[in-house]
Amino acid sequence: MLIFNLVYGVLAVITWSAFFYKLRDLIRDPCSRELRLLCLAIASFATPFVIASPWLYVRIDRAIGVTNICTLFVYSSCALTEAAFLALLVSWSSAQHRVKVWHRILVAYAVITIASMVTLFCLGDVSDGEHDVDFDVHYAKTLYISQFLLIYALLFVVGMIGLVFMCWRYAKVVDRPWLRRGLRTIAVGAIFGMGYGVPKTVSNLWDTFGTSPLHFISINVAPMSASVAAWLFAAGFTMPAWGVGLDRSRERLALNGAYRRLRPLWAALTQAFPEVVLFPDVHTAKARMRLRDEDPGFVVSRTVIEIRDGQLALRPHYDPGVAEAARTLCAARGLTFEEVEAVVEAAQIKAALGVRETGGHTAEHAGDVPHDPAAGDMSEERDWLIRVAEAFQHSALVDQAAATKNQPTAEAKR
Repeated sequence: MLIFNLVYGVLAVITWSAFFYKLRDLIRDPCSRELRLLCLAIASFATPFVIASPWLYVRIDRAIGVTNICTLFVYSSCALTEAAFLALLVSWSSAQHRVKVWHRILVAYAVITIASMVTLFCLGDVSDGEHDVDFDVHYAKTLYISQFLLIYALLFVVGMIGLVFMCWRYAKVVDRPWLRRGLRTIAVGAIFGMGYGVPKTVSNLWDTFGTSPLHFISINVAPMSASVAAWLFAAGFTMPAWGVGLDRSRERLALNGAYRRLRPLWAALTQAFPEVVLFPDVHTAKARMRLRDEDPGFVVSRTVIEIRDGQLALRPHYDPGVAEAARTLCAARGLTFEEVEAVVEAAQIKAALGVRETGGHTAEHAGDVPHDPAAGDMSEERDWLIRVAEAFQHSALVDQAAATKNQPTAEAKR
């Protein structure tokens, strides 16, 4: 009993959270048929986990005064879930007339099954005591109730099979990544749902002719499989919404991290050439304020552009000797080509800034251009300049190579 109370309680929280998450979208767009069906489906598969918990099941029965009435509520709610799922398939299906006809037949089948379940339950006798966990096994041979259980299990299996095939099929053609992942998650959930429906169907059919050996599975294993299915449904149906939000948050964090890594190089160049900064107000001091108040993509793009503009203004001070010294130092360390070029570029910048600060000028080297592996791609250029910025700030090789620039200057002054 305790395990059912715990599992169902946790799943009630998860599934109802999913319902309220999608309810926000329905409030924004109340005319959306798909959102109405989706909210109905989520609410109807969330409800059983509330009332099927043994401690609440018996209390509801006593409050209503009808023994085991919660089983009718739970199974009818699950059947309503199947109807809503199948209706969603109708809505999602292609415009081909034959496909939609098949889906409408399935929805009609679900509605007829629910009406039949209510009728059969009312005709049967389940008044011999509370059976919140073993209802299916205890009444497997009871007139009308056995038929009630069988048609419910069959509907469950049909609905899960439909979800598996249709969701997997649609996942192959949709172009939105999180929608595709959500559909595949729903399909996997439906496979676990069959782990609930198939054993119950087989067990009910077996009990028609004898005593089923699947009673333990029907009571203990099948509900846990359905619980996993419900968790996957809650994740899959809401994934297109929260997945996009997750991507946006992850992108904002990545861009904010990129800005923090670029900022030391940007600060050094813009201190020398403040005129390259077009929007100084966006370069706030606190990263948290920038993440909250500004568009980090715009801030990072401006930072990259301003670094490149600063390098362009600094080119008259570049010295091939610094690049040669940096490459010589890197050769002894066994660095990769990209690591070497990052050190070379950072050393050129640091040395040129030093020369400019002391009033030196080497116009004969103005034709040298910075290494640019990005070929105009802003994200690639951002990543490259991050490597340069980190070398500029942390590499001892950069400091050693840049120091070679000042040696001839000092001798000349003597």
